[in-house]
Amino acid sequence: MNISKISRSLIVVIFIAFIIFLGFYDVSYLYKGERVSSSVFIKIGYGMCVMALVAIYVYIKDKLYKLHIKRSLSFVYRYIYIVFVLIGAYILSSRRLLTSFSDNKMLLNLVLTLAICFIIKKIIFNVSKSDILSVLAMFAYALIPTISQNVNSYILSNIFATVFFGAILSFQVLIDELKQKGVKTKKYIIEASILGVLMGISTIFGVSILVWLCVLFVTLFITYNLDKTHINFPKKFMASLTQAKRESLYKIERININKLIIAIFITVVLLVAISLLSNFVIPKVVSQNVLNIIKSQIGRSNTINDLNNLGFSDIKDSAISITKIFVSCAPMFYMLLFIYIIFMEMLAICLHRRYDTKSTLMKTILLCLYASIVIFNMNIYYFQPVITILLILIAIVNTSNIYLNREERIKMLVA
Repeated sequence: MNISKISRSLIVVIFIAFIIFLGFYDVSYLYKGERVSSSVFIKIGYGMCVMALVAIYVYIKDKLYKLHIKRSLSFVYRYIYIVFVLIGAYILSSRRLLTSFSDNKMLLNLVLTLAICFIIKKIIFNVSKSDILSVLAMFAYALIPTISQNVNSYILSNIFATVFFGAILSFQVLIDELKQKGVKTKKYIIEASILGVLMGISTIFGVSILVWLCVLFVTLFITYNLDKTHINFPKKFMASLTQAKRESLYKIERININKLIIAIFITVVLLVAISLLSNFVIPKVVSQNVLNIIKSQIGRSNTINDLNNLGFSDIKDSAISITKIFVSCAPMFYMLLFIYIIFMEMLAICLHRRYDTKSTLMKTILLCLYASIVIFNMNIYYFQPVITILLILIAIVNTSNIYLNREERIKMLVA
């Protein structure tokens, strides 16, 4: 068993333990009876509405196929339906705040919501190659009711989600590029730069730089079969050297360098640079009110300098306290989600499904993000929407892993 397979299996084990940990406190919360019975019907209605909208999309897609509509025209019709649903879902989910929106803020928030939905669709499609599952993820996000009661906080949360999920999608695109062997373009450098910029911007909205550094470090172990490159010295420069020096440089040119290492180096440089520069640039270009909103939403009480003073008991108490608050946001919904995730993970083990790089990467990001929230004692309400969507995405990706035989690349269920 190679290192990448061992690393992916280890992360899955940690992830399952993490879900069981969340589920334990969710069961404890439900057992105490601290729940509102009417909310159960809302959540059932939410699930039925999502499935109904997806079913309509499947019907439209199938009908257009049977009518032999041109692929480009069919694509337009399907996306008209998707955009129509997303706008309706936006109005429905944020109806309590509509009266507080100015025209500019309403338009900005609508654009951000649409952007997040399409990014989520691309994330799922990139892993599963299933149009139906990607639309399911899109509608599931769009129909989630808005918890925030403040317009500025709502917009801030959407900007954060756009950047965060944009970084995940960029990571997936980068991995796809690195898996294409023999490609001589420098496209991966551009993609690594975009990833570094998005990761750097996300630190402004509360994601600890340590989260991304840990994720990038883990990526070195969970990836496999990636393309390599080598150093090429200019011919004119080589011609100006002596034979002995040319022979030495020829040996250097024959050394293969993993493109992932170069990509991670570029990403880390931009990540650190933007994270550090934001401390000097942001206060000058952003109003103090916006900065206060960001700080109040993040709610960080510990810093990197405080890590040495944190003991195991402190981290344990913080983890329990934050988890109790998190599961209390939607205990029944989370319980069903946790059960489904565990069931699909167990089924994947029984069916000997291989854990791919991208799904493992999503689990790693979730684990690192949640760990940072616990360690730095941050506001879980601010990160709750992002964590919820990550859990939903992982559940959908786990589903695709079941019907997609990744060893033989054969789809057992056509969607």
